Amino acid sequence: MNGRPCSQCWHKTQLARQRERARTCWGCGTVRERPYPAAHNRCGDCRRAQLAKERARKAEAVLYSITCPGRDCSVKTATKAAVRRWREANPYGYWRPQWCSPCEERDARERAEAEQRAVEAREAEREARRRRVLELREWAAAALADEALVVLDTETTGLDAEACVVELAVISGSGGVLVDTLVNPGRPIPADASEIHGITDEAVATAPSFGQILVGLTAALDGRRCLIWNAPYDKGVLRWELTRHYRAADHEDPAASAAAWLDGMTLEDAMVPYSDWYGDWSDYWGNYSWQALGGGHRALGDVRAVLDRLREMAKRPWVRVSRRGLVAELAGAASITVAGLPRVRPGPLNLRRGAVQKVAHCRGVSVWCERAEDGVQTPDGSR
Repeated sequence: MNGRPCSQCWHKTQLARQRERARTCWGCGTVRERPYPAAHNRCGDCRRAQLAKERARKAEAVLYSITCPGRDCSVKTATKAAVRRWREANPYGYWRPQWCSPCEERDARERAEAEQRAVEAREAEREARRRRVLELREWAAAALADEALVVLDTETTGLDAEACVVELAVISGSGGVLVDTLVNPGRPIPADASEIHGITDEAVATAPSFGQILVGLTAALDGRRCLIWNAPYDKGVLRWELTRHYRAADHEDPAASAAAWLDGMTLEDAMVPYSDWYGDWSDYWGNYSWQALGGGHRALGDVRAVLDRLREMAKRPWVRVSRRGLVAELAGAASITVAGLPRVRPGPLNLRRGAVQKVAHCRGVSVWCERAEDGVQTPDGSR
């Protein structure tokens, strides 16, 4: 039987287990010679304790059925006979205890107060969001108006801490190109990185090294306000390249020299402000999702895309359509009435809380739709 018992032995073993279980109290585990009653399988003490617990449970259920469910209330609002008659007439129903008048009034008042607090909290959240959007709009407008503004972007050999620059571009706030060059990283460019930005070893074979473009880069950034899409990453790349350069130049402390160079520059991030302004909330991360730049993964295209994102933040009217579908709130200005807007079939809308999407454009006014608490509100009042 390959170590397994035959069917007769297995059957005898099961019968022995059943007999032993029948002689064992299910309450305290006491084993005796003769079986316990099959109705409860308990000894006398355990059976009495079981019955007492059952009586207490039934008494508690009866008391709950005839007592007001209000907080700290013991007023009897029904009789046992009335509850019994109702259950006989509704064998599959669920009896709900009746409220006394004071508790019912208090509960209704507390519910109304809670709903009012929830409404006020939602309104405060919307107002905070509106103010934040206006702050970011003003930030973008101020950045574009700053004559010292420049935008920097790099393409690299990867995403690791020792990634090297293969292309670097810097443009002014007006779009003038200050730096636009391929960079020889001094090492092979991984194929997966080349698939993203299209820069190969052959393309950078005759390109200058980072150290050779450092003087021009310093001149382009010194004394200027520099915006970078995902600045923490690019600052890390620049720190590594600067450390390599100063190490090759026999600086006593290359890391300190690199840190001093970065500290002398004004480098700001543009990705997080744009993502916060865009408003695509992520419950998983607990903040607004980072948005793709859309610059084509080439340094010059990316810095120009950053300027486009800033112009989008500064120029686009942020309009929230009200529940009535007619009154719109335009970027902090007084409420305006959007009259004569065509009925719009906006197509699929998959907006998260706080996100906005353009659903209509009429007479020079772009109307943007915000996700309401109970659905997506469109200009024609539909959801």
